[in-house]
Amino acid sequence: MIAHETKNRVKAVGAALRHPTSWLLLGMGFSAGLPFLLVGGTLGFWLRSSGISLTLIGFLGWVSLLYGLKVVWAPWMDKVRLPFLHGWLGQRRSYMLLSQIGVALGLIAMALIGPQHLAGLACAALFVAFAAASQEIAIDAWRVEQTESEADQALNPSFYAFGFRIAILTTDALVLVLSKRVGWPLSYQILALAMLIGVTVTLMAPPSTIETHIKTSTKTLYALIVEPFVSFFNAHKGTAGLILLTLALYRLPDYLIGPVAGPLYQDIGLDQDTIAAMRASIGLWASFIGIAAGGSCLLWLGVQRSFLLGALVGPISNICFSWMAVSHGDPVIFGLTLVADNFSNGIAETALVGFMTQQTLNSQQGREHTLTHYALMYSVAALTGKFLKGFSGWAVDLIKPDLGLFNAYSAFFMGTALIGLPCLILCCYMGKKGVFSR
Repeated sequence: MIAHETKNRVKAVGAALRHPTSWLLLGMGFSAGLPFLLVGGTLGFWLRSSGISLTLIGFLGWVSLLYGLKVVWAPWMDKVRLPFLHGWLGQRRSYMLLSQIGVALGLIAMALIGPQHLAGLACAALFVAFAAASQEIAIDAWRVEQTESEADQALNPSFYAFGFRIAILTTDALVLVLSKRVGWPLSYQILALAMLIGVTVTLMAPPSTIETHIKTSTKTLYALIVEPFVSFFNAHKGTAGLILLTLALYRLPDYLIGPVAGPLYQDIGLDQDTIAAMRASIGLWASFIGIAAGGSCLLWLGVQRSFLLGALVGPISNICFSWMAVSHGDPVIFGLTLVADNFSNGIAETALVGFMTQQTLNSQQGREHTLTHYALMYSVAALTGKFLKGFSGWAVDLIKPDLGLFNAYSAFFMGTALIGLPCLILCCYMGKKGVFSR
């Protein structure tokens, strides 16, 4: 019986790997991941090298709040057609293309403005974050609507995460080498051109299997704004609040690291070339192994155990950052931290995407409101972390007079790791409530 089930799973995996959707998701993941750090951690690195304070860097991290607020405009993207583009590309891909063009233009604007005009740079970063969040909304809906089997549910998030991680490598490691040689403004312009990868994939992708459109009237406005959220809570009945609370805490420890990780590297004296080389080598492989492990867990262990494992390993990277902060720039400890961070995040992110995909498909009207249901869960998962991370630099500056800079970093990272404990408890409680078995 077990051998027969294993054989069927292997066949399903083989079929999924041969399907073009898996490889298209690799490119879509890259396109979605490219702007992520360019308005986050990498932007913080650029600002710190320009002499901007930790507090200001932390507050500028709030531009990425738009990722968490995308549920606000997701219903419009779920129903409203774009003139001209819809007839050519359909509902999902038309929004993908428009958003990708917006990201590229916004990155060019950031490059031209620079840190010398912080207000203008913040506005350009806000535009990039809005366009990037809109791109993610459309890609997530397209990906969920292409999910047809259990193997798809496990492998599609993995391919997407692989592409996303390649983009993270590009904007987190390779950009450091590039910026040291050609400067930050030109580096951002080069990365803007890399959005052509996303444009190409969008044009190659087949249309979504579900196309919806809403006409303007009192009834349809209700269907546009209210009905998707009502259907989500109806579908999950008494557990909707539990699901959303767990999602709010799931990746919070990782979000809180973001704004101060780059400044920490500089403050402990790590060279940009060293950072880039280690990220591009051991960091990259650890990330890929983590994503592969996450996808394998989804396929063989199921969503529940994978989601619990992600909650367990996620805060490990925070503990390692705490250790690195008092290591005086030891490259060995930096390397171990990179391995822990990338491996644990690979597992946790893949498990999170798998869980949200499962819950979207399990919704009673999930196929009708795919985009909004998924965006609601993503927004809750991101909004808390993206808001609170704005205080990360301020928190380190606050305790620095009493502990010193490096001990302040260390205490901050250790404190953020403890946030993972209530999330673990909630994950176990969700299992008892049958959230994963519907």
